Amino acid sequence: MLPLVTTLLAAAVLRIYLIARDSVPFAYDMGRDLLWTKDIVFYQTPTLIGPAASIWGVYFGPLWFYFLSVPLLITGGHPLSAVFATATIILATGILSYILFKKILGNFFALVVVIFILFGSTLVNISTFAFHANVLPLLTILMIYFCYLAIIKKTIYIAFAFLSTSLMFHADPAPAVVSTFIPLITLVIFKLYKSKDFPKTILYSAIAFAVPFIPQILFEIRNDFIQTKSLTTYFLGQNPSLSGRLPFFERVENRIGVFFDFFKNSMAGQTQLLALLFLAGISFGLYSFFQKTKAPNLKVFLHLNLLTLVITFVIFTLVVTVEVKQWYLYGVPVVFANLATLALYKRKIWQVVIFLSVFVVANVFPLVSVALRRASANDPANLRNQLSAIDAIYSDAADPFSVYVFTPSIYDHNYQYLFWWQGVKLKRGLPQDFAYLPNQPDYVRNKNFYTPIAQKSNTVYLIIENATENQFYTKENWLANFADHQVIWEKDINNALTVQKRQQ
Repeated sequence: MLPLVTTLLAAAVLRIYLIARDSVPFAYDMGRDLLWTKDIVFYQTPTLIGPAASIWGVYFGPLWFYFLSVPLLITGGHPLSAVFATATIILATGILSYILFKKILGNFFALVVVIFILFGSTLVNISTFAFHANVLPLLTILMIYFCYLAIIKKTIYIAFAFLSTSLMFHADPAPAVVSTFIPLITLVIFKLYKSKDFPKTILYSAIAFAVPFIPQILFEIRNDFIQTKSLTTYFLGQNPSLSGRLPFFERVENRIGVFFDFFKNSMAGQTQLLALLFLAGISFGLYSFFQKTKAPNLKVFLHLNLLTLVITFVIFTLVVTVEVKQWYLYGVPVVFANLATLALYKRKIWQVVIFLSVFVVANVFPLVSVALRRASANDPANLRNQLSAIDAIYSDAADPFSVYVFTPSIYDHNYQYLFWWQGVKLKRGLPQDFAYLPNQPDYVRNKNFYTPIAQKSNTVYLIIENATENQFYTKENWLANFADHQVIWEKDINNALTVQKRQQ
């Protein structure tokens, strides 16, 4: 127990250190998520859906926002509460993997899985920002475990695997669709359909899969099945929502590169040579494990993890023709962790310790490097920079004022949330108008709950992100909207943001 506690404490300290040192990214979509969550918590407006997803007419499930509502309520709306909630999910993934797998692997190698999960750079990195796909590692662990139980114990356990994949739709629909095939194919490959409980298993699996969709089902009934129609037109090729479609052979090459880069980032600290060495070592170790082990349950565990990895790769390659976003693969590092542990299984302790030491150093060192700290400090999406810009405005403002934000993504949902938090919850008062430009249509849900009708004042503050510009929405064209306002002062925030005060 002491080694596990020590590992968890070290993993928690690493994450707290990185958040305290570098602050956290607080981008457009994170601000959007907290805007929806604060409506649930502070304005008692429950929702059946989340914001619009990538496919036109399709929306995220609401469970992510209800999950964030708890830490947001406890902290009075502090944006860091969502980040610590995400970090807790990743730490819980490590704890859960130990609890679930110690009977399969033994205490020592269950701890090895924990180390691979908690110190891999991808899962450390996603612990430092709040994003809906960051719950995929936890749900992937549960899916694999319940598929395993369905094979070695009772088929009925597969229902919980379907429940796990259904919950993934509230994290991100794309990886959820892919993961749903894993328990389905498990039923076939492991011949679970021969079980006498199979009819009951199908019924329970259907119910378990449907339960997390109850909010969306109610929404569909109330809104003429808008999402169902949108998905139908998408699969018929009449809803060109997603970009990046590739021909088959280019797609195969692309997916090999995507998966290798993800392995490199997750297991080798972005070092290509080390990634190749790890890949070769893990492959050899798995071959040796398969040849030598006599334990049938361990072989089932190996086959199930390999099956998960292969199905994920094949579907993203053959079926998904559009671009595969990095976060679609956030559940895969736990599969890497399981396979790496099996490759080390029955090896001498000193060999395991050396491999783990190289792994931890390779993954942690880049995260604590000075270069990463500097890059974070110059990031316009860094929360510390954003709060410094807002503090500069509140410290100077005396007369009624308005605030406008230039960001290449156009919509400033992150600042919309921060001004609400600072102005309403911290009682600093709200600007007369705060948006990306004056006189724009409403784009923030329920903003009328806490601010009167927007009114541009004579004094305006501009927050300008120093980032790569959208060619159709340039800083020069944006600033032209304030040509009749004279610049009073200008302040630079870490070469990331520029704050201007202008008066008419």
